[in-house]
Amino acid sequence: MSRGTFLLVAVVLALAAAAGGAWVAARFAPPPEPVQARLLQAPRTVPAVPMIDHSGSPLGDDAFRGHWTLVFFGFTHCPDVCPTTLSTLARASRRLDDLRVSNRPSVMMISVDPGRDSPEQLARYVPHFDPSFTGVSVAAEHLPALTAAFGVAYAYVPAGDADYSVDHTAAVFLVDPEARVAAVFLTPHEAETMAEDYRRILDARSAG
Repeated sequence: MSRGTFLLVAVVLALAAAAGGAWVAARFAPPPEPVQARLLQAPRTVPAVPMIDHSGSPLGDDAFRGHWTLVFFGFTHCPDVCPTTLSTLARASRRLDDLRVSNRPSVMMISVDPGRDSPEQLARYVPHFDPSFTGVSVAAEHLPALTAAFGVAYAYVPAGDADYSVDHTAAVFLVDPEARVAAVFLTPHEAETMAEDYRRILDARSAG
């Protein structure tokens, strides 16, 4: 073999080895970390409390099982944060339309205002942002146990003339198919980032 041929073969083998190494690194590298979402090191199980959806149907223990769910705690009289968040979630959901149906997250708004947010009121409000969204009512006596599991704080604030508002945590939570709070999307929310972070979490779960 001539020196020139030898060098050519060596270069080709080196390039092949480099390409193979890059493929192996890409194949076995861990999926990218989420940008906005914060993964919980110890996912928290969602307690089984009585819930009613906006159609008036009871939600059982399987309400969160077998699928991914994006959960937001809000109320229908909210002037700004709630409609903004629900609009963002609607845009994020549309960015996930290409996923298999089984991998698309459902979206649920759980009311922190059971005194005013009846199923009928939630039905007028929540599906306005996306017909697939579910509004959920929880009785006042069960709401503390549910919000505690998510790490949600809420407080009723007088607003004059016997009216009131509700201060509440504005984060969005991701519940996994085992009915555990697996991640938190902190504010400010951005639809494209939320959708990409969800894909990253889904890929990480598939890789695991």
